[in-house]
Amino acid sequence: MSDLLRKKPKKIERSPTVTPKTTFSVNDLPQQPVKQEKEEVVEKKFSPAKPAVAEKTTTVRVSVAMKNKLNALVTMGIADTVDQLTDVLIDEYVTNILSKDEKKQLEIILDLYKSRLNNK
Repeated sequence: MSDLLRKKPKKIERSPTVTPKTTFSVNDLPQQPVKQEKEEVVEKKFSPAKPAVAEKTTTVRVSVAMKNKLNALVTMGIADTVDQLTDVLIDEYVTNILSKDEKKQLEIILDLYKSRLNNK
């Protein structure tokens, strides 16, 4: 029989755990003074009127150009997330562009989708 099968494998010796020489804390950071030079300019940020509800997420397929446009608007600070941004854009579209009949039709269709989710 081969010597490889008879010999027991060597045990691996563990080295002592390594600990850092210094530790980091957020309180150790130097605090920067708040600049109050631009108090006159007040930026308007989006604040959702609806309470934030933890909902399931889904995927929507859009072109790369559309994704870049949405991300650019979020980077500009119009909304915190792409989800909030699309909510704002759709609300503005419904409010300013759709007629009363179209708004009613949209409401009926949304209720239909909600009832489908509740039945599952």
